[in-house]
Amino acid sequence: MAKGFVLAFHSHNISGNGYETNDHVALDESLGLLAGLGVPVLRLARVVDALRAGSFAQLPERFACLTFDDGSDYDWLRLDHPLHGWQEPMAAIVARRRCVATSFVIASPAARDEIAGPQKAYRLSDDWWADAQACGYFDIGSHGWNHVHPAVSEMQASPALVENFGNVRTPDEAELQIGTAARYIQAKAGARSARLFAYPYGQVSDYLADEWLPAQDEILAAFSTEDRPLEEGADIWRLPRFVCGWHWKSNAGLEDILAR
Repeated sequence: MAKGFVLAFHSHNISGNGYETNDHVALDESLGLLAGLGVPVLRLARVVDALRAGSFAQLPERFACLTFDDGSDYDWLRLDHPLHGWQEPMAAIVARRRCVATSFVIASPAARDEIAGPQKAYRLSDDWWADAQACGYFDIGSHGWNHVHPAVSEMQASPALVENFGNVRTPDEAELQIGTAARYIQAKAGARSARLFAYPYGQVSDYLADEWLPAQDEILAAFSTEDRPLEEGADIWRLPRFVCGWHWKSNAGLEDILAR
C-alpha cells in the first residue's frame, strides 16, 4: 500500500549552520537519508493528481515530497546571511540531489514587505517565481494572500483572523485569502502555479475545507501540518505534512517518521 511523507521546510530558519539550526543543512541531510533508504522524492502535484484520479495505490510503496513555506528568497537565491554566511538555496540543493519541490509563497507584496521588515535577514520577493516554475523542478504553490500575519497592517480590520487562519468563515475572506492570492501568483509565475495551497500556520478552516474549496476549481488540494503519512482516500482539503524543526530535528527523528 502506497504511503507518502510530505516534508515542510522554511528556508529562512537560519540561526546556525547545523541540522537543528539551519533548514538548508536539514534539507540536504534529509535528502541524503532518503536516498540511502531508497525512498523516492515525488513531485507534489503528481501525488495530488493520483489522489484525485483514484490511482494513489499505483505510487511507490513509500515516498516523500518536499515543500517550503513562505517563499523566502533563500528558496531560490544564493544569499549571504549576516551572521551565518553564504547559504546554498533550497532550489540548488533540490537540483543537486535531482529532486523536485514545491514552494508555497505569500501573494500580497505589501504583506511580504511588512512580514520581512527591515530588521529581518531575508526578503520575500516575487521576481524569481516565474523562473522557478519554469525550471521543471521547483513548483510555486500558494500560502495565501497575507498569511493573516500580525505584522500585516491590513489585518487590523480583521483582528479575529490574526494568526488564526482557521477562523476564515466567509466567502469574502476566502476569496481574498485563496482566490485573489492564486490569481496574483499565477500572474507572476504562470498558469501552472498556485494550484496547490498550504494553510497558513497549518490551520485548517472547516469552512474552506468543507464548503468553499470543494466548490471551486482553481485550487486542487490543500495542506495542513498534521503529522501523519499521506494515504489513499485522504481528504484532499486536509492533507498532512511533517514540519522540520517541529516534528523532527535530526535524521534519526526523520527515520522514525518514515518507519511509521
